[in-house]
Amino acid sequence: MKLRFWGILLLVLPHITKMWGQNSIDTVSTHYLQEVIVTDQSARNRVRNAKLGSENLELTRLASAPKMFGEADIIKSITLLPGIHGEADGAGGFEVRGGNAYQNLVTLDGMTLYNPAHLMGIFSTFNDDVLSRATIYKGPIPASFGGASSSVLETFMRPGDMTKYQYSGTIGILNAKLSAEGPIIKDKLSFSIAARRSYVDLFLNLIPQYKNTVMNFFDVNAKVRYSINKDHLIDFSFFASRDNLAISRLMDMRWGNLAGSINWNARRGDNWKFTTTCAVTNYTTDMGTSILDANQSLTEYIRSFSINEKAIYNISDNHILEFGFRSELLQVKSGDMIIRELRQKEIRSGWQNALWLGYDGNLISKIDFSLSARASLFSALSNDKFHHFEALNETPPDFSGKTYFNIEPRGSIKYLINENHNIKIGASLTTQNLHGVRSTTTTFPFDRYALTSSFVRPELTAQYSFGYSGMTSNGVWDWSVDGYYKSMKNVYDYRDGVTMFSRINLESLILRGKGRSFGLEFMIRKNIGKLNGWISYTLSKTETRIPGINDNRWYRASNDRRNDLAIVAIYDFNEKWQMSGSWTYSSGRPLTAPDEKYEIDGTTCFYYTERNSYITPSSHRLDISATYTRKGKRATSIWSLGIFNAYAHYSPFVIYFEDDPSKPSGTRAVQQSLFGIVPSISYTIKF
Repeated sequence: MKLRFWGILLLVLPHITKMWGQNSIDTVSTHYLQEVIVTDQSARNRVRNAKLGSENLELTRLASAPKMFGEADIIKSITLLPGIHGEADGAGGFEVRGGNAYQNLVTLDGMTLYNPAHLMGIFSTFNDDVLSRATIYKGPIPASFGGASSSVLETFMRPGDMTKYQYSGTIGILNAKLSAEGPIIKDKLSFSIAARRSYVDLFLNLIPQYKNTVMNFFDVNAKVRYSINKDHLIDFSFFASRDNLAISRLMDMRWGNLAGSINWNARRGDNWKFTTTCAVTNYTTDMGTSILDANQSLTEYIRSFSINEKAIYNISDNHILEFGFRSELLQVKSGDMIIRELRQKEIRSGWQNALWLGYDGNLISKIDFSLSARASLFSALSNDKFHHFEALNETPPDFSGKTYFNIEPRGSIKYLINENHNIKIGASLTTQNLHGVRSTTTTFPFDRYALTSSFVRPELTAQYSFGYSGMTSNGVWDWSVDGYYKSMKNVYDYRDGVTMFSRINLESLILRGKGRSFGLEFMIRKNIGKLNGWISYTLSKTETRIPGINDNRWYRASNDRRNDLAIVAIYDFNEKWQMSGSWTYSSGRPLTAPDEKYEIDGTTCFYYTERNSYITPSSHRLDISATYTRKGKRATSIWSLGIFNAYAHYSPFVIYFEDDPSKPSGTRAVQQSLFGIVPSISYTIKF
């Protein structure tokens, strides 16, 4: 028996997209279906101190980029940087240098967050009111991070003020948020808390057609900081999010993260610093359908329990030694399906441990080194209490124990040509044991996950990169050029002719192969003056080759994008008024289209010969926003006005195929578009 969620989704998806956008139809005729806030991020500091492939995100500048629904979004903002692009309108993930969204590690105060998006990507998981700093690593990832073969987005919540109380509130068209912070014990113990809630469904209920539609989310961020003394600091962090989406009694979906962490920062003398982190995350998805009295449901989860220790020893001003360890228990329920009260389930567990050692310094005056290595050990747990399998007419998978050991060297060298110019080269090897397997070219909350086992091997990614950074002597302009080549082993994709719901045994649905990606990234920024901003461009190519798929030939990976361009302009009229605009362009996504069709008992069946051999139409849009800030004696008020997709270009969200009624022997492609032009307004007040 098969759970046919995919077909059901295609039935209900038009109802979702009709709320926001439009459909367009085209024939398939060609291969192109048309804790410290960063206070000094000057050009000189950025050029001189930046590591290869890393970016300390300027949150205030990113927040000035156009806002969708009046909400600053760090995920959408980083997609304006080179080498990073969003998956698509309506998908909340981001993809870095040929990797997909599942190959990114996203952390908040040491907590791992999965699928960091609300309402299918309309909003980000991150509430910008609570963030203090963030760094994206897309080149050689520091050895202190594991479990990510593409990139790491490391974010931190802002601690509460130790001396005075502060409050803020924002109300917009589709959501509202509140935040508060202040001392519990002055100069000793502080708190900060922020909450958001959307009310999209309140407006939908006013429309008879969508009266029984549910579409909302909430998230809560909280942090308590205890300053024991000048050498010891403890942070207690909490995060919860939940999304709810339902269409009448036809379908309902729920997903979210529940996470917490304790961070103990200690210092001994002037040379030693220690950070101990204990974290737990529970990511869950729950989907159900009810059509013609056929009740079906699918639930999944990822549970992570980890402890991490990092020690930093300052040998001298120019030499730093870092080392530490991490231990993490992972439990993954890749699927729990109930079909007419018949249940099928698969649960796996794994234990991963790592030690790392790193050095940063300059042995020669003009040459900086960053050298590190990570020793990782992953064990697929075989005891009965760590796995579970129920199925109808399926052979159980192999749950025997298996341990993998890998050494992951990482490093880069930077040569300072002079104070305004430098060049960098680097290489890294990373492993990943949690494999997200997508059925489409974008990420959905209910995609399935495979955990490394005796059958599934750790993904190994080797990256080689280089970079050049420069600036004008007065710091008005700076620019960069980066290039990379990636080689990926143990990449997984679905076999031909199956979907994620064909069987509960996920390992029986997937095949293993390899991938490769290479690209060039360009960026130029203007930093000073009333008008500032940047232009970024990425040229890249990503391919996959898996025996048993596409006649064993290389094919375009689902996340392949040939061209990505972003132009961002920010203009400060005065202390009160600021205006910004961004124009983005992205080449079309790969698409598997039918080459032939035949009919069986009145039902049209499509025949596919090549994987991802077609390209969807390109995506591009213009976003504009204006901000008015008024600072009073007791409060600051902010009005934000915006237009998302100002010229109403309908970019593809989903494309599917059906018979062409004007030509019985023909096939036409139907494009679902999510967003047309979307105006927004929000009001914020801060005390």
